[in-house]
Amino acid sequence: MKSNGLQLILLLAALGMGGWATWERRQKLDLQAKLESASQEREVLRLTAQKKLALGAKTEVKSDGPEGLGAEHAQALAEEAQGEEKPAAAAEEKKNPMSAMAEMMKDPAMREVMKGQMRSQVDFMYRDLFELLGLEPEKQQKLSKLLLDRMSAGMEVGLSMAGGVKPSAEEMKKRGEAMKVANAASEVAIKELLGENSYGQYERFEKSQPERQQLSALNGQLKDQGIGLSEEAESKLMDAMYQERSNFKFDVNFADQQSLDPTQLTEENVNRYQEQQATLRGQVLAKAEGILTAPQLEVFRKSQEQQAAMEKMGLQMGVKMMGASKK
Repeated sequence: MKSNGLQLILLLAALGMGGWATWERRQKLDLQAKLESASQEREVLRLTAQKKLALGAKTEVKSDGPEGLGAEHAQALAEEAQGEEKPAAAAEEKKNPMSAMAEMMKDPAMREVMKGQMRSQVDFMYRDLFELLGLEPEKQQKLSKLLLDRMSAGMEVGLSMAGGVKPSAEEMKKRGEAMKVANAASEVAIKELLGENSYGQYERFEKSQPERQQLSALNGQLKDQGIGLSEEAESKLMDAMYQERSNFKFDVNFADQQSLDPTQLTEENVNRYQEQQATLRGQVLAKAEGILTAPQLEVFRKSQEQQAAMEKMGLQMGVKMMGASKK
């Protein structure tokens, strides 16, 4: 596994929500300005229409219409207004919940915002690797760019499937294959840049990302309670978690980007994956019993539950964004 597929889905969700907030604020300001301008224009038109109507009909014009408006006319106007509202309401109901995000991402400025956020994510996710490898600044910059390009390619594929009319299963598979080819080319470039020894360190780092991220969150929670892990306990727990996951046979492994097929991203497969993840967490928890103290074990159990909730959120977002269309 060269990259975590579930991590990509979670990242898309996080970036999407962050980008959405920025875009929404900008849209709100634009709409407020347009609304103010439209209100002013409407007021001018209303006053003009009132004057013309008063002159032509020789009647007093009030805010709710001219005097003498009969009940039949009021009913006709009400039905006409309802008729205009129904199409808008029906269109809103049919609107794909992700189509707004897809529309948002057509904005070049918004895409740059997303890429900027992704650069920060690369720096954060790989800072320990950069320290481990001790690369020269120029080589580290090249590695960072390769990682960012690979992540950006995954984002492009994911967002191309988000919202609106979903691509056919055949088209989705083509895009998935294109992403695999891009990932393979990225790995070749990284291996050439790092050399055999450093590439081995990088590969181990990539493969153990899920465990390192979980342990980082766990350690923070344990330290807050004054029961942080010793280096020995952390190393043992890391190895146990990694080995259990490596040996587990998933029916569909959404954590493996190399084998991730977007056409498999269905509610049925996601539910099955979560069931198997629950089994895996049980196995890991059993191993942890021989490594952690009772208070540490309880915090670890709760941390695993939190991780499960995050995975569920990411996969549900993935189904909405990239899931196969129901036929």
